[in-house]
Amino acid sequence: MITIEIKADTSRFDRTMADFPAAMARARRVALLKIGSIVKTHARDAIKGKALRPSVWPPRKKAYKHPPLRKTTHMWNSIDSKMTAPDTVVVGTPHEYAIYHQFGTKRMPARPFFPVDKYGSLTPDMARKIDQIIGKAYSEALKG
Repeated sequence: MITIEIKADTSRFDRTMADFPAAMARARRVALLKIGSIVKTHARDAIKGKALRPSVWPPRKKAYKHPPLRKTTHMWNSIDSKMTAPDTVVVGTPHEYAIYHQFGTKRMPARPFFPVDKYGSLTPDMARKIDQIIGKAYSEALKG
């Protein structure tokens, strides 16, 4: 009878696995910060440009000197993103009237600029971008 004993050196693997939770946490943070930045930029750009809006804005009833949602730059400048928890990023504006522009009222049509539909779900294009960001962040973390 022949017996072969093979002892594998798993120390490198063990070190990699020990760092795995920290690497995934870093990847999550990187992804969330990037997602926040992209959604914030998208919302700001949608106020100025038609192509990024989740739906077509209805025409105004009156002629105004300023484009819609740009009488002042207060709301535009206030759109920001921040991480509020290890797994959460919030993008928004403190201006209470933003929700009325986003979803409309009985007397005012919606002029959405955040990449969400009337039900509050991400637009398909933004959902794809977010999936790509997450995939890339975790893929790079696994390579490291």
